[in-house]
Amino acid sequence: MDGKDGKVLIVDDEKLMRISLESQLKKEGYHVKSVDNALDGLKMVKSEEYDVVVTDLRLSGMNGMDFLKEIKKYDQEIIVVIMTAYGTLESAVLAIKEGAYDYVAKPFSTDELIIKLQRALHFKNTAAEVNRLRGEIQAEFEFCNIVGNSEAMKKVLETVVSVSGREATILIRGESGTGKEKIAGAIHYHSCRKMGPFIRVSCAALNREILESELFGHEKGAFTGAIKTRRGRFELANGGSIFLDDVDDIPLDMQVKLLRVLQERTFERVGGEETLSVDVRIICATKKDLLERVKEGGFREDLFYRLNVVPISIPPLRERKEDIPLLINYFLKKFVSQYEDALPDVSQEAMNVLLAYDWPGNVRELENVVEHAVAFSKSKGISLETLPEYLRKVDVHKDLLSMDLYNKQAISLQDALTEVEKKLIQWAHQKTNGNQVKMAEILGIPRTTLRNRLVKLQLFDKSSS
Repeated sequence: MDGKDGKVLIVDDEKLMRISLESQLKKEGYHVKSVDNALDGLKMVKSEEYDVVVTDLRLSGMNGMDFLKEIKKYDQEIIVVIMTAYGTLESAVLAIKEGAYDYVAKPFSTDELIIKLQRALHFKNTAAEVNRLRGEIQAEFEFCNIVGNSEAMKKVLETVVSVSGREATILIRGESGTGKEKIAGAIHYHSCRKMGPFIRVSCAALNREILESELFGHEKGAFTGAIKTRRGRFELANGGSIFLDDVDDIPLDMQVKLLRVLQERTFERVGGEETLSVDVRIICATKKDLLERVKEGGFREDLFYRLNVVPISIPPLRERKEDIPLLINYFLKKFVSQYEDALPDVSQEAMNVLLAYDWPGNVRELENVVEHAVAFSKSKGISLETLPEYLRKVDVHKDLLSMDLYNKQAISLQDALTEVEKKLIQWAHQKTNGNQVKMAEILGIPRTTLRNRLVKLQLFDKSSS
């Protein structure tokens, strides 16, 4: 935003000063209005939108300090620049503590004020962009973006909602592509730390030397190439949360430092002697069985128990295939909006393949497949031909869930879910010879829920055991 875009309100009871500033700022391209007292200034702020308010500290009716407080009560985003005499610089400093952006000491040149205004407008633009990006990131981690109606995913979401408002350390376990980072982000952005940073670290992507410096920072000269002091991710996450993905890849000797952070919230930078304190919530994720790693000697037992305060296990997509139609619908809406197309139908043939496939890459792979299909659909719908070539070779008849799943070419989401549920129950019935206790165990639901679903879906004899 330059002078031609900036809207400025001047509040000063010195008429010559007010008129002079208004005239000169208008010549520079600013949109300027002025008043001679704080009460009128407050009315102007409430009736119009201003980027910057330039006000004297000594005003009639209401002093400049109270005026500043009232402005900030009304709108925290308005930039306030204080004009003050040399003898009242202490008041200007106090005003900055109360929320003023800057001050100019009288007498001052117009050029000096213009420089302050340019900086103020740049600051406001930057802050607005940061808030916009923060909003986009936060929207990505809303609970509604954790998609799934299966019992397993309902349990995951219930746990996430429950622990978000608490400070407990979280350990998320799940295969690659299951959405561990999305779960971690949802926990952070629904916690009391949501206005603080959410710092992500992939422990598997960095070698030992770089990882230690990345996590804890380093002092100048700590090693070859350390030409200046650098803050680590724990310092950057202060006041917020840090997400350590693939935490099992942290070397054993470095696990001691992580354990200390968990216990004491303190550490030293690499090559440093000063003990630093941090206020940070730690959320970790792993693809592996950490308890098994403990038994193998690759992970510290004390660290495991410190991390495993609240365990969250995300099931692979192949174990919750009833969620696939929901996920497809979710990704279709996401990618279709990018292409500004209508929501395409998914053919029976394509859906059968998507349900039959085992998805080793889990939800991430499904998202990529849907994006690929949308890009090639040309608004004609998702068909077998729009899927990646490797999926067209999937044998749909090997999977009970995919057989005769739909009776029509387009998806009805509710019908799809009902049919998938029927096929899952039929599969469990076949696998257990109709033993409802074992069926409920396999499906991960209470037996009473199973019996209710059998009645509703009119499957088998509800009284069979």
